[in-house]
Amino acid sequence: MSMVDKRVEFRYFPFTPIKIGNTPIYYVGERATPFHEIIINGNVRDRKFVAFFVYGNEVTGFMTCGYQNLHLYLWEAMKLLVMPPATQLRSK
Repeated sequence: MSMVDKRVEFRYFPFTPIKIGNTPIYYVGERATPFHEIIINGNVRDRKFVAFFVYGNEVTGFMTCGYQNLHLYLWEAMKLLVMPPATQLRSK
């Protein structure tokens, strides 16, 4: 479909919400997906960060902690296939 300039969208990406204490944690991606690297943006000590799980140069899942609706925007980016590659996430 992308070869004929049609919009490609994946409808199903698993979404798992968790709440530990008062901190919401959201994980988007298949369970037990293999990954080689974790790229963390934010501050883990302040409990406000995004962790991207990377396999090769592709983001296979992510986890947000402490943000209000950021997981919805990233989830939609994964569905529309506009998630940046891992090289852009590494360079911040």
